[in-house]
Amino acid sequence: MTATSPNWPVVGHEMAVELLARAVRSGQIAHAYLFAGPEGVGRRTLARIFTQALLCTAAPASRPCGTCSACRRVARGIHPDVSTVSLENQAADDTRNRKNTRISIETIRELRASIALRPLEADWRVAVIEDVDLLSRDAFDALLKTLEEPPPFVILVLIATEQDAVPDTIRSRCHPIVLEPLPRQAVARVLEERGVDAAEAAVVASITRGRLGHALVLAGDQGALTARRVALDGAIEMLERPLSALGSARRMADAYRRGQRAQVEQQLDVLVGVWRDVLLIAGGYPDGIVNADVRERVAALAGRWSVREIQRGLAATHEALLDLAANAQPRLVLDAMVTQWPRTR
Repeated sequence: MTATSPNWPVVGHEMAVELLARAVRSGQIAHAYLFAGPEGVGRRTLARIFTQALLCTAAPASRPCGTCSACRRVARGIHPDVSTVSLENQAADDTRNRKNTRISIETIRELRASIALRPLEADWRVAVIEDVDLLSRDAFDALLKTLEEPPPFVILVLIATEQDAVPDTIRSRCHPIVLEPLPRQAVARVLEERGVDAAEAAVVASITRGRLGHALVLAGDQGALTARRVALDGAIEMLERPLSALGSARRMADAYRRGQRAQVEQQLDVLVGVWRDVLLIAGGYPDGIVNADVRERVAALAGRWSVREIQRGLAATHEALLDLAANAQPRLVLDAMVTQWPRTR
């Protein structure tokens, strides 16, 4: 499943690719684009290929060629006419080693200073701002000044997880490129083309919910796949054997207190996914489940309770995740979670 423009090595997202390719071919390029979509859906990949197309030295109809010096240097992150800002880069450049959760105004000011200079080689200077939904309020104000009066040779490429997390004053000045997860069959087909077993490809496509980037990473990590299956078996067993669920919850609480917070939160996230699958089957939407490789066990659970009871179990489990994030006492939280689950009929 490839895009409609042959030079763009992108799986799916045909409308977005055609829009960007047409802009490059015609030379009618907006000064700012906002790429939005869930993590792993391909936002950064498409933004990089678009940047290659903008700076490529081939004929417009053949861009991006992927082989010229400009395309290769963009792919390696070393083109002199590309400036990239992200929360990760900011942390790496911060000599004071502060743990920032927002991109600062200082970082945006430095970006503005760099893009004020004319391009060294290409017709355009491209500024890529990843994690734009994580800018501080002052950083958004600084970025707005550039969006209001951009230098004529600058293209701004903004990348965000949620459009709504970006202020309307910023969104309204950008051309939106919204990416959605791919059909699971398309993701599975790509994995199979890369040598993944068909059954495993279907499982990975399902649990990554059509996010090809996540699927490619997970398919190459057998340790993560094994850990996921162990967590899934444990979660289903807690629902299958409610009398032992309280003991499992208390072992999770002990692990949480011993510092294994990430593992416990991951287990709870898997539990939320199982409850969601049970709800979908009970509600008559079996094709939407994530854990398709344990469909029979999930279906058996769906037959135990009413939809309202399943909703109560899902809500209690999700609430436990939120309570732990708020530093509530883990044993009380997890005990309360299990006691709110429906009883087996």
